Amino acid sequence: MITQIAECASCARPLSGPYCSHCGEEAVDPHALTVRHFVGHTLAHEMLHLDGKIWRTLRCLFFRPGFLTAEYCAGRRRPYVNPVRILITAIIAFTLLSPGGGSRQFTVGLGPNLRLNIAPAKIAEGFSVEDTVTQIDRFGLLARLMEWKATSVDLSSDTARERFHVQLHKFAQPLSFSNVLLLALVLFLVFRRQQPLLVAHAVFSMHAISLILFTTLMMLWLPLMKLGEVHLAAALLTVLAFMIGQFAYLAVAIRRFYFARDARRVLPGLLATLSAFALYVVNSVFVTGIQMLGGALALLSVSH
Repeated sequence: MITQIAECASCARPLSGPYCSHCGEEAVDPHALTVRHFVGHTLAHEMLHLDGKIWRTLRCLFFRPGFLTAEYCAGRRRPYVNPVRILITAIIAFTLLSPGGGSRQFTVGLGPNLRLNIAPAKIAEGFSVEDTVTQIDRFGLLARLMEWKATSVDLSSDTARERFHVQLHKFAQPLSFSNVLLLALVLFLVFRRQQPLLVAHAVFSMHAISLILFTTLMMLWLPLMKLGEVHLAAALLTVLAFMIGQFAYLAVAIRRFYFARDARRVLPGLLATLSAFALYVVNSVFVTGIQMLGGALALLSVSH
């Protein structure tokens, strides 16, 4: 009697154990496809096991700035979730779970009349065109365009409002998340001596943006923020605390990743702090500008 040698489902190499020695794929087990096994083993292991890949990655992302990027560049990648998956998860969570409304947008003020979005602002579709423009017109440029458009189109109609918001979301929000590439290029220009590979800067950017999106989402869902009109001072202090925390995280991450060999010197710490501030401003200007550009194109697309 000839015993058939099992083959790997991914690379078709012969299997001599529960895992393929060539690609690491697990051997096919019909029992693993049952609901009982999936819920009791696979799902429970990933979600409840404190040393699982998901929780290990989230712990490092939140509490060890720059660590995941350093591990990735050092080749230690299997214990952690891929940075692209982390970013995609953060974007989906932020897009689907962030509450709409201008009162809960995450902004930073650079002057008495200038505020910038740190993350893409989610505008409720129930807003009128005028209310939406007021929320995203950080530089005061869309008001004139709206006044000009109002001379030929009734912007208060339901048709105009619906078309405006469809076009705004179609353009502005997806492009706002492309700030990952922008930050990677800025990091490459600033720190190319410390790290000559562009991919390393891209990984750092993905981890940083993911952290900002996750923490912004956490802040927006705090009960205190929903009662911001009642406890305005406390809500403002909460926003300030989150902003300082994000800025400090970015500064520490830059220090640990780009200046790991100069950890005890003062100058690298100063450079990391200045770089974090610059990246914070560049990211905010980019996100705000993209949303304003989306608002302008949405206004131009509205017709009778």
